[in-house]
Amino acid sequence: MSDLALIAGLPEVRSAVLGDLAGGFFDAVREPDGETVAAVMGFLATAVVQAGEHLGLGALRRATVSGPTRAHLVVLHGSSVMTACVEPAAAVAAVEKALDAALTGRG
Repeated sequence: MSDLALIAGLPEVRSAVLGDLAGGFFDAVREPDGETVAAVMGFLATAVVQAGEHLGLGALRRATVSGPTRAHLVVLHGSSVMTACVEPAAAVAAVEKALDAALTGRG
């Protein structure tokens, strides 16, 4: 996940940010406050990873938070954290599928 071109070209993706678990900012697409988003997502991802370890759930790879009109996808790959805003919320499954295909080399 060296850049956001992986999913930024999908019409359902309104914005995307790439950072790390420490909250560092790497890149953003159509997100005016990428630094803040990266900091919050780094903190959130670290907290959820720790909770998963304490509960014996294994390593966190992806989390989705969805509302009636929009969804936010958080994906961990190594020490990188990518988040994407997806509209409409029902399209999040298609975005996840495209991301999985790209990360495994099939896309």
